[in-house]
Amino acid sequence: MIMSKKTWLGTVVTTVEGEGVESFINACTSQNIQFMNVERTSMTSVRAVILIEDVRKLRKIARKRGLVIRFLERDGMYVIKERSKKRFGFIIGIVAFCVALGLLSQLVWKVDIEGASPLVEQDVREWAAQEGLRIGQPQWRLAPEADIQQRVTEEVPGATWIGVEKIGTKYQFRVVEQHLAEEQEQLTPRHLIANKNGVIQQMYVENGRAVVKSNDVVQKGELLVSGLIGREGEETAIAAKGEVMAETWYQGTVEAPLQLNGIASTGETKNQYTFTWNDYSFVFWNKDAEGEYEEFHTETDQLTLPLGFVTVPLPIEKTTYEQRDTMTIEYSEEEAIEHAVSIGKNHLEQQLDNDAKIIAENILQTQTDNGKVKLSIHYQVVENIVQVAPIQQGD
Repeated sequence: MIMSKKTWLGTVVTTVEGEGVESFINACTSQNIQFMNVERTSMTSVRAVILIEDVRKLRKIARKRGLVIRFLERDGMYVIKERSKKRFGFIIGIVAFCVALGLLSQLVWKVDIEGASPLVEQDVREWAAQEGLRIGQPQWRLAPEADIQQRVTEEVPGATWIGVEKIGTKYQFRVVEQHLAEEQEQLTPRHLIANKNGVIQQMYVENGRAVVKSNDVVQKGELLVSGLIGREGEETAIAAKGEVMAETWYQGTVEAPLQLNGIASTGETKNQYTFTWNDYSFVFWNKDAEGEYEEFHTETDQLTLPLGFVTVPLPIEKTTYEQRDTMTIEYSEEEAIEHAVSIGKNHLEQQLDNDAKIIAENILQTQTDNGKVKLSIHYQVVENIVQVAPIQQGD
């Protein structure tokens, strides 16, 4: 038979099995159930295509006649509709995610300030906060970057120029501060003398006359660079300037324990997640993480979402609770000695200038007593031994 109704609404392939199939088809036809592509598959069964909307009427007639009906492939808008129902939640989730992502990408998530001193940086941050330029602020509510740049440069004191650039969800301020010309240091006439005993290694004389040379042994207070230049009897007093690097010597006593009690990580961690928005926060995952351990260390990070060329900060904080426990560490005598040597070296380096260098160390004496190792160590150091000595009248 030829279908008189539109098939785009939905069709289904149907098989009918049982005695009296021909009379069944005639009964269906009388009820305006129409068939397409009718095909006899055996003496007691046929295969045909019907409209989805006729399925209920077909079943009712088949039950009265004791026939077996099977529905096979479906097609048309009905199938699309049913699939859409099953995937509706998933589709809504994707749409909601895209909308949320779009909204988050239009918020301010970071304000960076480069090139400013702490005082000027604080002024810029306070100005930005007053203008609404803070984390979580919608970007469409802010003025264009050019307007922000002009106003912040005019209104924040202490800056010659402040550049403003919007990079994704970040606003970046680049500050050029005002620097008043410093008066050139006026140096009075002076000598350079040794501030300790040593052996000269290298000399860098910018102004003045060197009176010692490399490998000379000098004593504390000895003249290194003279501030008097010119012929004898006609000397001119100037400010001697330079560096004299010499090998010097230090000796110290250091102790290190053979047993150390302390708090260390056990390796166990718990993560807690918190939703934050301006001053509002809500823990939505593992709320009781803080009570899991008696001793712990916490570290908090803000989650981010990388989107190609830009990374969007999310309003979610991850707090990691790391379990810690009291532990006892035993050291052998050799390990304790090594530890003591390291302690002594670090302590001496903190006392020396940045340009000084420890070139050798020698353990003079080792003593173990009361659970401790006690060392006497001799150090060789190369450092600048210059000390300023004003030129007195009559020198």
